[in-house]
Amino acid sequence: MSFFVNRFLKGKWFAKSNSLLSNKSKVLSILATLHSYMKNRGMLNVRKDLMLLADYISDIVHGRYKGYNATAIVMALAGVIYVISPLDVVPDFLPFGFLDDVSIITWIISKLSSELSKYEQWKNRLTHLPQGNDNIEEVDYEEV
Repeated sequence: MSFFVNRFLKGKWFAKSNSLLSNKSKVLSILATLHSYMKNRGMLNVRKDLMLLADYISDIVHGRYKGYNATAIVMALAGVIYVISPLDVVPDFLPFGFLDDVSIITWIISKLSSELSKYEQWKNRLTHLPQGNDNIEEVDYEEV
């Protein structure tokens, strides 16, 4: 396991995540902050993974996704909090300052791969459901 992951596991990130999960507005604020962090070039390689984590967390706190693993949501949010925190192992303003963030997100994605795959399947099923009346066929009729 990498140096960064060991530091992450020994840090306060899981406890903070667990305590914040009951505060929907705070979690949504954290996700909004994450979106601005994703614009950094240093996060380019994990941007797609961060979007997946953000969607996963958002769907859970909004009550849309109910089939989640409680440990997984804590880990996902802990990773997001780590990324946006100015007090992580390598400050983001330093050269290679995003290396620890990328390492943590990559590790979390690998640990949660099964859970996130299940979530993506749920999400894909939602996007393939018929919307509105698009599938209603018009039929000619005669007035009586």
